[in-house]
Amino acid sequence: MTKKLTMLLTAAGFAAVSVSAFAEGTDELWEVTMKMDMPGMPAMPARTMQVCKNKGDRDPTKMGERDKNSDCKMTDLKQSGNKSSWKMSCTKPEPMTGTGEVTYTGDSYQGVMTMTRKDMTITQNMSGKKIGTCTYEDPAKKVEAMQAQSKAMIAKECDKQIESLNPMLIFGGANLPEQSLMCKDRKADFCARTSSVAQQMRDPAGFSEANRKYPEWREAMKACGTDPATVSGPVCKTAVDKKDWPFVSDNCPAEGRAVALQNCVGMDYTAAMASPYKEVCQKYGADLAKKKVADDNAAAGSAAQPQQPAAAGKPSVTDSVKEGAKSLKKFLKLP
Repeated sequence: MTKKLTMLLTAAGFAAVSVSAFAEGTDELWEVTMKMDMPGMPAMPARTMQVCKNKGDRDPTKMGERDKNSDCKMTDLKQSGNKSSWKMSCTKPEPMTGTGEVTYTGDSYQGVMTMTRKDMTITQNMSGKKIGTCTYEDPAKKVEAMQAQSKAMIAKECDKQIESLNPMLIFGGANLPEQSLMCKDRKADFCARTSSVAQQMRDPAGFSEANRKYPEWREAMKACGTDPATVSGPVCKTAVDKKDWPFVSDNCPAEGRAVALQNCVGMDYTAAMASPYKEVCQKYGADLAKKKVADDNAAAGSAAQPQQPAAAGKPSVTDSVKEGAKSLKKFLKLP
């Protein structure tokens, strides 16, 4: 059944092409009706469409839209008075041969085409009439315009991804299929952009701005073969040397942790907030609290079944949150 339907559609597409090929005139709008009969298939309704014809082009292979999987060719084209006839052959999607004939009467025509394969013959009756004027557009030029528009849209999106240092559509990730990497040919542009941003991140002010604007900058640097630590390390060291603790707290997790371990552990909340290291201490305490909650939730989840109370001796989610809050207010010594 699938092969029959494929052949039917192929013949239908070629028939539309053939009708367009024989409709004479300059920029003429024709209304075309086709009805197909195929043995073993239910009767199909007639199909009507409008076709714009350009004068002088009698090559049917250039008219209308063809099935890209078909290689049907018209041969032995003959013109006798108001009657045109032709032969046709295809090798794919299936071997087929056919004949067609159209008779014109003024601004209308009637015709029939047959397509035959080894076990089946398709008959298609067709008719058409001129209903007005139109401006003919070469289908190839339409395709070119659409392709150009598509390329422009892709280029614009790629520019956006490069500007924002988002490597996903350029280098992939998250199991994206190869065909989704529509910007993969822009790797050089992307890496030039990451290099430029890296230069802007040499001082704390530039680093803070870039860290805010480009949340994927570390992944971008890695994709281009640059270790993010070579970008953050020098500026974080400068910030530590200058005792710029707000910057360290916001942008330098490793350095901030080291400073907190040395200067915050063991302080109560009030003392920590009054110290010069308050931003670092607060960030360290918040991280401790988050880790405490996450660890206790994971432990409770693995020890208890859904919809059941927490196992004896295990903290509940509420208990974990409370314990996390306590950790934020008082910095416990690490075990």
